[in-house]
Amino acid sequence: MRHVERGGLHFRVCDPSWADPLDTSFAKEYGGRWNPAGSFGVLYLCATIAVAAGNARRAYEGEIATLFDLLPEHRPDLQVVRVKTIRVVDAATEAGLRSLRLPPKYPRGASWSRCQAIGKRMHELGENGIACRTADATSRTDSAIEGEELVLFDRAVRAVTRLKRLPFVQWYPLEVGSP
Repeated sequence: MRHVERGGLHFRVCDPSWADPLDTSFAKEYGGRWNPAGSFGVLYLCATIAVAAGNARRAYEGEIATLFDLLPEHRPDLQVVRVKTIRVVDAATEAGLRSLRLPPKYPRGASWSRCQAIGKRMHELGENGIACRTADATSRTDSAIEGEELVLFDRAVRAVTRLKRLPFVQWYPLEVGSP
C-alpha cells in the first residue's frame, strides 16, 4: 500500500440539527463507503467546497425531493475544519489504487463491500485513514474524477480542529447545480 500526506482546510456537510458534526458514532453504527456498519468510527471530509456541494446533492439522488425542495432551514450546513498534516493510505492516485487493487477508474467498478473490506483492513493495521477520489457522480467526467475526500478513522479525529460552521446560504455555490 502507498501513503500520502493530507492536511489543511477540509469540509464536512452536516445536517443543521447535528450538535457535533465531527462525531463518528453515526458512521460507526450505520457504516459508510470505507467502514462496515457496527465496526469503527469514521469522519468523512471533503477536500473542496465543490466536492461538498456534490455530496450534498448526492444525498438526495433517487429521492422524491431534491436538495432545493427542502425548506432553507433544513438544507445542510458546512462545517469547516483544519486537519493537521497526517499520513493516510492513498486511494486517490493511480499508483495508490493499484496498490489497493482497486480499479483505475475508481470509484467506478468498486463496490461498497470492497471498499469496506479495505477500510477494515487499514483500520486493523493502525492506519489513520484514507485519501480517496470523490464518489460524487457530479464531479466525474468520462476520463477523470475531480476532487478528493479524506476519510479519517476515529483514532485520527484528534488531528481535526473545528473552525466555523456555515449555513447553506453562506456556503453552497449557487452556480453549481442550483435550479
